[in-house]
Amino acid sequence: MDNDDDTIAIVGIGCKFPGAENKDEFWNLLLNGENHVIEIPPERWKIDHHYDPNPDAPGKTYVRRAGFIESFDEWDNRFFGISDVESERMDPQHKFVLDCVHMAMEDGGFTRKQIAASDTGVYIGAMNDDYKLAWNDGLEMTDNYSLTGSSPSIISSRVSFVYNLHGPSMVIDTACSSSLVAMHVAAQAIKSGDCSMAICGGVNCILYPDTFIPLSKARMVSPTGQCHTFTAEADGYARGEGCGIVILKKKKQAITDCNKIWAEISTGCNQDGRMATPITAPSGEQQEKLLQKVYSAKNINAADIQYIEAH
Repeated sequence: MDNDDDTIAIVGIGCKFPGAENKDEFWNLLLNGENHVIEIPPERWKIDHHYDPNPDAPGKTYVRRAGFIESFDEWDNRFFGISDVESERMDPQHKFVLDCVHMAMEDGGFTRKQIAASDTGVYIGAMNDDYKLAWNDGLEMTDNYSLTGSSPSIISSRVSFVYNLHGPSMVIDTACSSSLVAMHVAAQAIKSGDCSMAICGGVNCILYPDTFIPLSKARMVSPTGQCHTFTAEADGYARGEGCGIVILKKKKQAITDCNKIWAEISTGCNQDGRMATPITAPSGEQQEKLLQKVYSAKNINAADIQYIEAH
């Protein structure tokens, strides 16, 4: 990749995924080839009540497996200055993000004092809001924290509030590509001068079976609970929960600031329009055009690329 003034670098990483509470555990998980897609545990919901192997069975899902974070309902709210009462009303997605932002800052060597009142932006991809369903049968328990606690749009705002960040702050929902688009928007914001550093990533939490049902009707989820990516056996995807956060900066500034640089990235974004049918089908032609656009814009040699995030 070239070394022009607009090159974007990753300077901090934080994450929690099924089987891994942090980036080091996740790396070991990958090295060991571990699989943490499991039978849906009873503390989430009674799978037998919602399961039917027939994909056309009304109100049922043919999926029995997914990836889950252990102790998803345990959180040190006071570490972030959040009261017990407010914490009880917060979607776990908010909590996952705050935890992972802290890890990313720690990884990058950033302190709260250093970034307070800075123009740091926050860009989070999120498409699901299972937590809202928790209040459907308990409206009498709703209070002033229920609105902010259950709203996906507040996820990024919580980060900005906790760390007193003054840059743009937004949650982006473009379905499965939400976190990818969030990173693209963050990179563009840095290049345009909207912010000098950006905290961005994606989050998901699975609390109810509701989303599995329409996904089963659309044949989008795998009945085996496994992703057979780029193979003839591909039969849908496996759902999972977790959070991944990266901190972005211009590479030139990161070098000046003596930051640790994990990688340089290039991003691009387009849409398929009517190039594929139905609306959920991807267009190979459009994805190829996007790759060509990104490569040519930055004079990238494809042989130098180490990793591609594929939607």
